[in-house]
Amino acid sequence: MKQQKRNRWTVLGSALTIFVLLSACATVPTSPMKHRRMYVADQSGKMQSLQKQIREKNRRIEELESQLEALKLIDQDPGKQRKSFDPLSTMIPVK
Repeated sequence: MKQQKRNRWTVLGSALTIFVLLSACATVPTSPMKHRRMYVADQSGKMQSLQKQIREKNRRIEELESQLEALKLIDQDPGKQRKSFDPLSTMIPVK
């Protein structure tokens, strides 16, 4: 009879210990919702700011590319520019 009581207490103690250990593992501390919302809002603001910067840089790149194309066209046709600014061709001969 003593042995049975001891076995029951051992089983009960073991079960209680396992229960406490498992319940401690199951509880995960959570951060408050306010903190999460602020973090998400902050990240959203940063994302919008970065996207705006990207759009502005893309516009500037397009502008510079169009200027570069214009300069390339000017450089490709230097003969016509020299002829149009040739002072000898615009002078009237003196009699």
